[in-house]
Amino acid sequence: MSEHGRERLMARQLLASMAIVAALMAWWFPAPLLVRGELVQWSRLYENRFAPSGSSLGATALGGAFVRSVTGPVPLTEFIASRIEGQVMPATDSVWTDVFAALQGSVDARQGTVFFDPEQPPFPALEPDRRYVQLQDEQGIRHMEYRFVPANDFEMHEIPPDVRYPLRRYWPLIAALGLGGILFGFAGGSGGGLVERSSAGKGLRWSAICAVGLMGMIMWPFVYRTVGAGLSLASIIMGGIFLIGALVAMWLFGRQAAMLRRMAGGAHLAHFTYNPDEWTRFVQWNFGEEASEKKALWWIIFAISLLIGLGFMAVMRDEASVWVFGVLMALMVVLRALAVGLPRLALGHHLARPGEVYVGEEGLFLNGTVHTWTGLGARLDDVALESAPLPHLRLVYSYLMVAGRSLYFFRNYVTVRIPVPEGREAEGKAVADKLNRALKADS
Repeated sequence: MSEHGRERLMARQLLASMAIVAALMAWWFPAPLLVRGELVQWSRLYENRFAPSGSSLGATALGGAFVRSVTGPVPLTEFIASRIEGQVMPATDSVWTDVFAALQGSVDARQGTVFFDPEQPPFPALEPDRRYVQLQDEQGIRHMEYRFVPANDFEMHEIPPDVRYPLRRYWPLIAALGLGGILFGFAGGSGGGLVERSSAGKGLRWSAICAVGLMGMIMWPFVYRTVGAGLSLASIIMGGIFLIGALVAMWLFGRQAAMLRRMAGGAHLAHFTYNPDEWTRFVQWNFGEEASEKKALWWIIFAISLLIGLGFMAVMRDEASVWVFGVLMALMVVLRALAVGLPRLALGHHLARPGEVYVGEEGLFLNGTVHTWTGLGARLDDVALESAPLPHLRLVYSYLMVAGRSLYFFRNYVTVRIPVPEGREAEGKAVADKLNRALKADS
């Protein structure tokens, strides 16, 4: 694949990721502002004020009794007038009839409140410094109590989804945007050439895709105007932390992809290909080696965990120690499954494609997997050409890892076996000699 083709592949998948994120944000995009309307039940308010049911207790009941003792009941019309004085606007538009009908339906359904779009008539006429709308028709005089509810207060109300998320009325377009992004960027596999199909190419693409999604996590509280409400702060913080990790991963995988591109372009020490029988023999032998190594490591971890768990129970002699032992053993089951499953996955992966290897001064490509031993504390530790049970290069490299609450550093060692094709043992020895000379020069 040409350089332009590789760039188009990455650009296509990034654009597709942006389309999917945009579709999700549109689906969950809230109205910036709503009007909360409620039909005022003056008779009920009047009864609660002057003729309570007697169910109130404590200070509330005493306070209500004191107020009633010093004020006394007033006519209902006077009670209403005192409440709406200076806070009422008349409903002059005929559209208000439909609004009050919706409010009455809400009362009949015992929902209480209705939420409206303030941009739709007749709500643009509402005045923020008032509180009531008065409608006079054949049913008499009725009042709607209203207030404006911004998006960051939506969590405190039960708002129907179709009102809270107004863009959902265009769901066919949103679905087309998301599905189009999936088909445009990801249907039919990633394609591409050697670099794009490698672990470095896949890692670069998926870390970039994750970065797009994480930027969406950071952006949505600002776009939706919900900063400070609900999970917005957590979304910003967690999205920022993981975005840093995604950008670091993009940098690491990008370096590996660039290295592999240079090696495939000719800057390599060796390029090996194999006939099917030769490759199959190596893969099956390598599978046995990796499986035995992982099982041996599992037995060591199991023995240590068993000793710690039993010792903890012997000392503590309580239920918590039993739970700790159970968790340790459950973890050992998971690790056992990984110790058995990962080599089998690698076996199937290598048998599914013809073998190809590039070896360079900074790293190697082993049939889809890229290994590097330069940068960020990584180093090449040992290189040897071994002849039994079949000719192969044995490389050991390591990189720094951090663990523990005290953040102490330790080295994780990786062993890679590279088969040397029949008749090319001299070339394999030359590769080992050159890497060892570079290793001694660095040390």
